[in-house]
Amino acid sequence: MSGKLMLKRILLLAAVSISAAGCVKGLGIEEFRQESDIGLFIKGGNVIRYNEDEFQLGFNGDRNEFWVTDDNMANYFILKCKKFPSEGDSVTADITYTTDNDIISRKGVVFQVLGYDSETEKISLWNQSRKIGVIVKIIR
Repeated sequence: MSGKLMLKRILLLAAVSISAAGCVKGLGIEEFRQESDIGLFIKGGNVIRYNEDEFQLGFNGDRNEFWVTDDNMANYFILKCKKFPSEGDSVTADITYTTDNDIISRKGVVFQVLGYDSETEKISLWNQSRKIGVIVKIIR
């Protein structure tokens, strides 16, 4: 194989790889609607997914605040809503969460309240522009 032909094949493979990488969409609203676990989901991945063996839930109705933290308090997210999230409504909230090496805060994120399950008392919120999904639980 000539050097020119080899170079063309390498460039073609690189172009296909870049194109395929650009097609990965991550979590969209339809995929998020399929989620039922309490957690924080950003751009196709779960940042924190609650499980009762390793995590704690918190809720303060007076402050419209929800939180999920692991037992070591090393991994968590806190959602502080400006008003109580009601199904079909939009709500502005501040969200703080941990990653493997950082604590990230996003202020003034506008979420669409997708649903409230009265049986489990879970609320699903979605921000389309940042592709952030949050499922929280009211604790009574």
